[in-house]
Amino acid sequence: MKKKIVSLVLATIMVASMVVGCGSTDKKEKAAPETNEENGGGDDTASTGDKKYSGVNLVFAQDLGTDETANAITNEVIKAFEDETGATIQFENQSSDYRTWLTTQFTAGQGPDVYSGILYDMTTDYQAGYLYNFKDLYDQESSYDQGQPWKDTLPESILERMYITPDDVPGYPSSTSVVRIFYNKSLFDKAGVEVPTTWSEFTVACEKLKTAGTTPFAFPNASKDDLSWLWFNNSLCSQLNNDIVKQIDASGNDFIELNELCKAFDEGTLSFTSPQIKESFSLMKEFSQYWTSDYNGLDQASAIDMFIRGDVAMVQAMSTNLTSISSSVSDSFEYGVMPVPTIMKDTSEYAMEKSVILGGQPDIIYGVNKALESDEAKLAAAIDFAQYMSSASVQTKYAEELNRIPLATSTKLPDRLSGFIITEEPLRLAYYTGVSNEFRDFFCRGGQMYLEGSYDLDQFADYVQESYKTSLESVKTENGWSADNNYGIESK
Repeated sequence: MKKKIVSLVLATIMVASMVVGCGSTDKKEKAAPETNEENGGGDDTASTGDKKYSGVNLVFAQDLGTDETANAITNEVIKAFEDETGATIQFENQSSDYRTWLTTQFTAGQGPDVYSGILYDMTTDYQAGYLYNFKDLYDQESSYDQGQPWKDTLPESILERMYITPDDVPGYPSSTSVVRIFYNKSLFDKAGVEVPTTWSEFTVACEKLKTAGTTPFAFPNASKDDLSWLWFNNSLCSQLNNDIVKQIDASGNDFIELNELCKAFDEGTLSFTSPQIKESFSLMKEFSQYWTSDYNGLDQASAIDMFIRGDVAMVQAMSTNLTSISSSVSDSFEYGVMPVPTIMKDTSEYAMEKSVILGGQPDIIYGVNKALESDEAKLAAAIDFAQYMSSASVQTKYAEELNRIPLATSTKLPDRLSGFIITEEPLRLAYYTGVSNEFRDFFCRGGQMYLEGSYDLDQFADYVQESYKTSLESVKTENGWSADNNYGIESK
């Protein structure tokens, strides 16, 4: 595996394709213990057996915010681990400024023993010397999923993303969130619409819904935090321009990191005035005729509410929105989910004829504090706890209760999450979400002007090109990248 340059801002939506499958029933997986109120929360074995980590105290940090359900489930899972092992887990849930708190703790030499984060943050912390290297653990069995190396319980595409270099791994991922188009089956049936799989079928479906008096899509575009504009453009642009990945992939990992993007843009290999990218912008403008008229003032929460009320036929949301949508819709109507439709050659000569996933990055990764290397007992307990928290049985619990999409290939998804199994191509180049917050602001404002007619297609393409240039200058200065040092890219 080629060395990966890890400076890409993955915090929003950088993704890898995966398929979460059903595990074989003959795997000797150690199930996470169930709580039992009659014996104080543990199972019979835990209450009478050997407590291998008795006397070990661990601090565990995770950013669950004010989500009462997530916090309650996590406390339940932790209690089961304590009953089984005898360890004591101090759960630190920071409801705000999680990253600031973590950075302050590590700077003071008081970082948590185990904590979770997204890939970009965990990579940053590993490079700063805060995290234990999971490389050797990946080559061994987890005590919670025996019979194969731990790394083999991950989809290959996710596994690739976790290796910083062939010898450096910052933690183990447990779950992801997946973006889907939610659709109202009742409104589809009323308009005589079949669930589309291709872009041309999708536009026909939108036209039929509109003709039947139904607004096809609630498309929130009030600010950069209303992600549909970024999500859709990332997918459509990638579906029409996938050949560029091979041209600019200097690291050889089939994904474009931020420094590779900077180099490609400076050298002119990547241009937003190219016919392929301009065609993706054109498709978005055509699509906008099927949105609510107030899309430039509509936020994500309001768009989802419109779908829940049955005011629109479709909305784009994440798997984590499923709980609120399902409970609110109740028996009002039947709904389903689908990926971004696939652009075929009948729509564009540039089409690779594969959809591109949105979301799907490993967004909960468990890491262990490197400082524990000086305490053998605590290190062993921390590793065991990280393996437990990312085990198939715990992932299944989070899937069932919180609709998190598990990454362990031995995990079986609940039926209601079957539509979130990822079958699309990975997002190998995050054109619009992988640059900076500054660019996201530019892209949102420019998109609003393009959609409302203040910019024509060529003007918008020029605007994106100039915005990219401005934003990348800041990125290069911040990271010390230039043509002179090959943008920090190491030669193969």
